[in-house]
Amino acid sequence: MKATQHTARHPAQGGTLVGMFIGLVLGVVIAAAVVWYTKRMEAPFAGAAPPAQTIQPGQGQPPVALPGKPGDAAPETRFQFYDILPGRTDPVPQSPSAAPPAASSTPAAPMPVKQHYLQAGAFSDPQEADNLKAALAMKGMEAHVQQVMVQGNTFFRLRLGPYGKTDEANGVRAKLAQQGVETMLIDVEE
Repeated sequence: MKATQHTARHPAQGGTLVGMFIGLVLGVVIAAAVVWYTKRMEAPFAGAAPPAQTIQPGQGQPPVALPGKPGDAAPETRFQFYDILPGRTDPVPQSPSAAPPAASSTPAAPMPVKQHYLQAGAFSDPQEADNLKAALAMKGMEAHVQQVMVQGNTFFRLRLGPYGKTDEANGVRAKLAQQGVETMLIDVEE
């Protein structure tokens, strides 16, 4: 007796491709349904308006407008060569009631000038300091990195300035805070 070979045909040949196609179609249909459902719903925070702030005389300054709002003038970011030189200070006018100093035979030691800096961070990795310096440059702020040794460890300080007046430094600090950059005011006598 001779054995006969039976080749059984599987009815599921090609079922994998058909299953993948059906899954793809179902995925697209479900994604379209989710998009339609979310677009049809009202946004949860669209109707809630922030409370209006009224400023009474003597309460302080109104909030500073953020850059990029419609109708706001673009801030001028022109850098002048002499404005960015190190050691630049604003002259301090003398009051008329101050008497001129008497001439003496010994030269007077120069009065130390207080400079204000904004420190954006201190990093142990110089690459992190350079990354933040580049991010500040993209926002129109010029910063410099200072290498210092503290208790045998090397740190890289990222500072902006110097600023001759505290108000000037605080104005820049407020602009940076609006852009998400926290800084610390540092006073240095030079």
